[in-house]
Amino acid sequence: MRNKMNREMQITVNGIDATVVYKQVKNVRVTVLPPFGAVHVSAPFRCPEALIRAFLAEKADWILKHQTAIRAKHANEPTQYESGEKVSLFGSAYTLIVLEHAQKSGVTLDGDRMILSIRGDADAEKREAILNDRYRETLKTEIAHLLPLWSGKTGLVPSGYSVRNMTSRWGSCNTQTGHITLNLQLVKYPLPCLEYVILHELAHLLVRGHGADFKAILDAHMPNWKDRKKLLNE
Repeated sequence: MRNKMNREMQITVNGIDATVVYKQVKNVRVTVLPPFGAVHVSAPFRCPEALIRAFLAEKADWILKHQTAIRAKHANEPTQYESGEKVSLFGSAYTLIVLEHAQKSGVTLDGDRMILSIRGDADAEKREAILNDRYRETLKTEIAHLLPLWSGKTGLVPSGYSVRNMTSRWGSCNTQTGHITLNLQLVKYPLPCLEYVILHELAHLLVRGHGADFKAILDAHMPNWKDRKKLLNE
């Protein structure tokens, strides 16, 4: 007897986003995955959504605790943004150099150094904001090149895109509007990872879930997509 095809849905319970996958299992099970603490739920095929929501609500404290631990373990950005800390840009490591009392705030690259210029003695939050502005600008430049490239290869064209600092997903696709969102943190990973997430979200314009039809699109256009995905989840 053939197994039923797995199906999935996205739900939010108590502020927690979760991907629910229906499969051949006996009980509901929740898993918190690195590096951002994404929540995946396995549920029996006929399990009511209300029961899944109640299960997640009951496990909310456990989930949040594990998300905090996982994010702390996999965090790769500096805590204070001080000189000597290591930062990453598209998979390359740079030594952060902070220049205080500069005439203009901004970020420049000098060999293997990333120079963060700030006015006055800005705190860590302000330093992070300045660095993220540069990250966002740099990421959008790459997206502006790669998105049309992969749209051309696949014939899948989004209505638009945005960059957001997301905590549980590398990207998302609104299948109703055709708009895709990409995680700002992708700027820290090698460019092949960004290409993979772009293709992943474009594929959702055609297929909502992650079943055989979805994977067939990835296989056809990016045979090594599993290797790229693994880079993101290490």
